[in-house]
Amino acid sequence: MAALVRAAGRALLGCAAPLLRAQRSLSSGSAALCGPVRPGLPVPLSSPLAGLTRPIRIREPKKRKQVDRWTEKRALFGVYDNVGILGGFQLHPKQLIVGPTWLRGWQGNELQRCIRKKKMVGNRMFMEDYHKLNKRIRYLYKRFNRTGKHR
Repeated sequence: MAALVRAAGRALLGCAAPLLRAQRSLSSGSAALCGPVRPGLPVPLSSPLAGLTRPIRIREPKKRKQVDRWTEKRALFGVYDNVGILGGFQLHPKQLIVGPTWLRGWQGNELQRCIRKKKMVGNRMFMEDYHKLNKRIRYLYKRFNRTGKHR
């Protein structure tokens, strides 16, 4: 049975081989899609004569985005870098940051931020806010220990 199937397959492929060769011939419609001829090679890779069944479409590179160079964030970038030089190193740039004291010049995730807030201003918080902060810390502690790449 298997020999019969193999023989039928060979017969079908034998009939289809001229069709595959005919598809690889150069036609006038697909010549525009081919890339430029590269020196040293007989035909370009995108040509149907290179052995591929279909020509490769060569795409142009994407257009560059127009960027506004004078947004507020870009215009004020590095504005406090010279505070130490001009101020005699009396003032650190993180002291110029406006915001809560437990966040000035500090970086971390939400759990670290909540723990830092509890340590720095926990004794001055209202009971309800302190309770909500503790609940948030417990929830985040469980979540961070169960999931994520920091385990």
